[in-house]
Amino acid sequence: MRVAFFTCEEMPEMLPYDMEIIRMLNNRGITTNVLIWDRIDFTDEIFLTEFDIVVIRSIWDYYRKTQKFLEFLDFLEKSCVKVLNPLDIVRWNMDKKYLEELQSEGFYIIPTIFNHNNNGDSFEEALSRGWNKMIIKPMISAGSYHTFVIDRSEKNRYNQIVEELYKNRPFMLQEFIPEISEGEISTITLEDVIGGNGKELSYSVTKVPKKGDYRVQFNYGGVYSSGDVDPYIKDISRSITARFNNRILYQRLDGLWRNGEFLIMEIELIEPDLYFNYNKEAMQFWVDCFVKNRR
Repeated sequence: MRVAFFTCEEMPEMLPYDMEIIRMLNNRGITTNVLIWDRIDFTDEIFLTEFDIVVIRSIWDYYRKTQKFLEFLDFLEKSCVKVLNPLDIVRWNMDKKYLEELQSEGFYIIPTIFNHNNNGDSFEEALSRGWNKMIIKPMISAGSYHTFVIDRSEKNRYNQIVEELYKNRPFMLQEFIPEISEGEISTITLEDVIGGNGKELSYSVTKVPKKGDYRVQFNYGGVYSSGDVDPYIKDISRSITARFNNRILYQRLDGLWRNGEFLIMEIELIEPDLYFNYNKEAMQFWVDCFVKNRR
């Protein structure tokens, strides 16, 4: 079996645990290549035919190169190679309007105002909902890119941000949830869709921002710890997997607790950090998914 892992130019060797997985796969007879997603020739449809599977990993710059990324997905589709996660799921997940869709299906999400065409006054709507603080962010984004916290008294600042960044760009306002100080919970689920045997493994990581901040990423001072998967969150995760007919190799469900309800912040199905460094069993499961089903 030959597997291509795609990453970005800023991370040519992906994450340290990814490279450990590469070594484990190579030691067990799986041939691997790590490729920069936007350096390949999108007109060479034969290029990927030498691979059995393409896995999208740390392409962490795609949201800054949206049109190029869409061309990349079209290229993968024309190449007819098996891509994990599947391309229709990747396309669905790259635009956070999917949260609006999930909400309409009965899932609980962070209270959000979706502004698709810069119509209406979303700030005033937020005030009418009683929000004292809110977060503005693009529909297509990651890593707190072009994301700002705005107080209810900062209408002028809000207008300035919209004028500078969102005049022709869909965005959303989310209520700022103070409970983020207690931690964002990421529940990761891996499923062996390569062999189709239905086996899965789940684990959880809690990410607590540094005092006075809301951003949980490492580079902003977030502190991470692993723990057991909450049964209620697991049920939500399974509902998401079932929504896609159990075709998801990897899924990360991010959210937080508020008044006894788990609110979805994001569902990461494209290029999530899977936090294998916090769960060696998960790393082994991931490797076994490929090894047990090699040709």
